[in-house]
Amino acid sequence: MTSRGIVRSWNLERMQGVIDGNDVPGGCLVRFAAVAVDGFPALHPGDQVEFEWHRLGRPESGYVFECTRAWPVGSHPVVRSGRPFRAGLWRMNADGSAEGVSVGSSEQAPPALTTGGHTTGVVRTWNDEDGWGVIDSPQTPGGCWAHFSHIVDDGFRTVEVGAVVAFEWQQVTDQDGYRYCAIRVEQDRT
Repeated sequence: MTSRGIVRSWNLERMQGVIDGNDVPGGCLVRFAAVAVDGFPALHPGDQVEFEWHRLGRPESGYVFECTRAWPVGSHPVVRSGRPFRAGLWRMNADGSAEGVSVGSSEQAPPALTTGGHTTGVVRTWNDEDGWGVIDSPQTPGGCWAHFSHIVDDGFRTVEVGAVVAFEWQQVTDQDGYRYCAIRVEQDRT
């Protein structure tokens, strides 16, 4: 079903938000993959949007409605062929806007392949719900993708954003848009 509404909130770190509309009492949960715009898939509080939605079988995060596609009023939803989301590098501004960043031209030689190593880095982002995040270090330019299953810990495995961690990494062809993948992550316990 298609409705009109206003974006109540958007969490840039979680890449999800809530749309309010007459047809979705209590609000409609919307995730970045449902944002049908060209460029960075985000919404801004106060934006007027058209959106498609469905009722969930059971509430999720307190919402009974979930958005399947959203786009600004007065525009057409961007239709992506093939994969629903394409990776890109974005610079986030303090006002919540984003700019695409060009890394280089296709004429540049690819970086020399390295097998991996052991280093320390800082956790840039971590999503407990999805169980993965990104660690930054000079040895892994652009970030190193990490999965909770590679964290050395007992019980629920997670890391805090901003934490310094020791990790082993390997270079990969592509892991969700990253050229490096952590194969062991240890938290600093000092």
